[in-house]
Amino acid sequence: MKVRTFITGIGIITPVGTGYHEIQHFIRTGNQAIKPLRLFHSETILPTGEVNQFFPDDDLPRTHHLAMIAAADAMKTNQGNVDAIVMATSTGGMSSTEELLRKNEQDPKKYRYHAAGSVADYIAGQLKCIGPVITISTACSSGTAALKMALELIRSGRAKKVLAIASDSLCRFTYFGFHSLQLIDPNGSRPFDLNRKGMTVSEGAAALLLEAGENVPETAYAEILGAGLSCDAYHPTAPHPEGEGAVNAMLQALEDASLSPSDIDYINLHGTGTVDNDLSEAKAVNR
Repeated sequence: MKVRTFITGIGIITPVGTGYHEIQHFIRTGNQAIKPLRLFHSETILPTGEVNQFFPDDDLPRTHHLAMIAAADAMKTNQGNVDAIVMATSTGGMSSTEELLRKNEQDPKKYRYHAAGSVADYIAGQLKCIGPVITISTACSSGTAALKMALELIRSGRAKKVLAIASDSLCRFTYFGFHSLQLIDPNGSRPFDLNRKGMTVSEGAAALLLEAGENVPETAYAEILGAGLSCDAYHPTAPHPEGEGAVNAMLQALEDASLSPSDIDYINLHGTGTVDNDLSEAKAVNR
């Protein structure tokens, strides 16, 4: 029998606001927070999602600051420490490393936050977590993969309370990288629109506190019934045209939760706004 797993804490910081209720209000109003880049200089001004938050001018990278804000938000009503942390990130401390390289910094200690795993290590230290500390870096699927890993830690009995976090900050590597691939829409992302031209690069962090329990806790937002992961190795930068990877992941999640497609009321799509990805996802959900 599977261990029941509940989401008992939610933390989030994004360009549109901070906290569950603030984000919920923003979504309902239909506003947007996409603006020209201010974080660093660029000759090519593209629409971006930049968090409007002051961070101390210290060695700690922006990704780490964002992750800590989300983690603290998710833990604010929690009693006690977490047993494990699963961190999802693609950039790690890359934004700080870029600045250090531009200054030709020679002190190796200054680069201690560069690695993707340094984000989880920092959060674990701040929260005094002495259990498993895991980092997942699988590009855009990192956050969902971290949630699946956190669920399995609870189901396996290795942990009763796990914090799953995803955090990435804007940096030159991603901003100019996606621009060089011609995957950024200069007018802002328009997923599934007939005239879609690409994505909008943004930043933010989110954290979910997962807890095992026989009954629904008073603080529960939701129960996780199932999850699925797959690997689409069709092409290094393009999804399978028929959405095979997405289909496999969804079918696994349904089987894990003992549900059928007709039980699902809402699907949260990747929605990059790119021609190939949107078409692939549309085919996957309409199989």
